[in-house]
Amino acid sequence: MRKIGINFSKQGFDLTDEALMQLLHNVGFDRFFCGWNPDDAATDALCELAAKYGIVYESVHAPFRGISHIWEEGEKGDAYTAELKRVADSCHRFGIGYMTVHAANAPRFNNNGPHGSKFSTIGEERFAEIAAYAGERGVKIAIENVEFPDREMLSLVRALEKRGLQEGFATLFDVGHWYCYPSELDFAECFGKYLIGTHVHDNFGITDPRVITWDDDSHVLPFDGTIDYRRVGETLKNCPTPVSITLEISRTRNLLPWYADYTPEQFFATAAERARHVAQLCE
Repeated sequence: MRKIGINFSKQGFDLTDEALMQLLHNVGFDRFFCGWNPDDAATDALCELAAKYGIVYESVHAPFRGISHIWEEGEKGDAYTAELKRVADSCHRFGIGYMTVHAANAPRFNNNGPHGSKFSTIGEERFAEIAAYAGERGVKIAIENVEFPDREMLSLVRALEKRGLQEGFATLFDVGHWYCYPSELDFAECFGKYLIGTHVHDNFGITDPRVITWDDDSHVLPFDGTIDYRRVGETLKNCPTPVSITLEISRTRNLLPWYADYTPEQFFATAAERARHVAQLCE
């Protein structure tokens, strides 16, 4: 059975960090990730809690607001590049194996007609610089499928591969994005050999076929939306590395009525049960 993990979030409950870590341990999670924190003291405290309860600090999610500037000339792109290097430094310092990055972001776009690619030479150069920097520190940047999985992501993976930077980059399969930001590409075929992790959550698909929007990216518990997890299992089985099933869920973002009735123990126990169910579908 694959390992199961979850985003380290209190989900609107009144919990301390230690109470949450203990609860995750008690219900069976053995790894977690969270957003990058530039405060080393806070990261160190979280590492100590993880060690106390025997839970692996699997990854951090790098900042993604403004990522599209990385493809553009100018100071904003340079600043974002420098920030991603700081994330790599933090991962190296605390023994965190990988950092999840978005290749691009488009919170909302019209789905009628073609869309121009953001891919550019300056963006490729910057990502190559970051991947090399991370690889030298024993860290990988895990490129996550987002709004443009068949453009920026494929172009970027091919470019980094061509440069021989495999020590510094990987891919990450976000199940919710795969469903509400549909791609014509087969994820396992195009990206599976570099797969290092997952973000697993559910949603209800594209609510308006004219518009692709992150408003559809609900992050509800697996099996509470309309994703066919049998297809998810087949996709992951077709990737060579049996990576963990790591939830990225939100109880409060798109609150389903019954989510308000959960106690913390009930919610996280249910989350662990759903993660194990997904893991079973990958066998």
